[in-house]
Amino acid sequence: MSLHKFNPNDKGFTEEATYLNEDLEESYNLSTYTWQPGMVDDDGQMMKLRITKSTLSTFKICPRQYYYQYILRLPQGETIPMVRGTNVHNVVEYFWKQINEDVLEVVKKLLDEDKQITAKKLLEGFLPKPEDGFHYNEGIVIEQWFEWNWMRLLICYAENTIHLWQPVGNELEVHAMETLEVDGVTLPVHYKGYVDRVFADGHGGFILMELKTGKWMERPYKYSGMRFEMEFYRQMLVKSNHSEYLPVTQWAWEYPYGQVNGGDGAIWAIEDAKRLSRYAAKSIKTVSEKLIRAHINNDFQPVHTEKCKAYCRCTTMPCGWCDYIDICPGWNMIKEMTL
Repeated sequence: MSLHKFNPNDKGFTEEATYLNEDLEESYNLSTYTWQPGMVDDDGQMMKLRITKSTLSTFKICPRQYYYQYILRLPQGETIPMVRGTNVHNVVEYFWKQINEDVLEVVKKLLDEDKQITAKKLLEGFLPKPEDGFHYNEGIVIEQWFEWNWMRLLICYAENTIHLWQPVGNELEVHAMETLEVDGVTLPVHYKGYVDRVFADGHGGFILMELKTGKWMERPYKYSGMRFEMEFYRQMLVKSNHSEYLPVTQWAWEYPYGQVNGGDGAIWAIEDAKRLSRYAAKSIKTVSEKLIRAHINNDFQPVHTEKCKAYCRCTTMPCGWCDYIDICPGWNMIKEMTL
């Protein structure tokens, strides 16, 4: 079945790479997800491991899933939630590309004249739609997202800081490189990632914003998971010397479709990055070292094992959403034990 994809942008955010300098570009070209010790390219140059937020998160969830997805590169099924998320991200990226100083000046003038409805309709006009309409409730997600940002604009207007409403970074691609020491061995790695949005905080600092289109659960693991992602992006900006977006003082996330699949509802949250950064940083360091160690030893064990007993949550998360459960040795082991 062909799914309905929509991208009003001239290019997708993955189609045009941007680097700060030639060293980063060379580092990226020498990096790979399939890295092994001693690996070299065709010219004999040493290769390095490429790390992204997605690879770290996948490995953290299940090393075996990481192995299938990034090393063996086994195909994954494209799902409606995946396409919905991509479509929404494309629309939001396009929207912010249209918002410039001239547009904000017109909006401010309309608000000065107490014409809120006209100002709101003007901004809504920058939200593109496919000719045949959306198919996967993207409209519901975008409507909630826009309402939040409309309210934020009204607050900025009331505080005479309307210039802070638009982001200073939109689908920002970031590259960085460093060396990590694992078990006494120093190895180079390359980081790559996309920050959805960066906003100025009005006090010399910056706010990272992540847009999610899945469900939100008011659980500690969701907060820790988001802090893990946001700290990864913060570290990338620091390591890449993107001083124009530093320091990161806060990070935020928005789940405009948080109620989907029994979620606890739409949520928009913002936190103090400095206070929470050190805890997330420890987690990133630990997972990164485990990832490199797994590559060195070629050892990617499944999260689900015969040790899982009555309180096993693997059937619902993460294994319930995994495309590789039928070939996973963890599950095959369980099947053999029950036959």
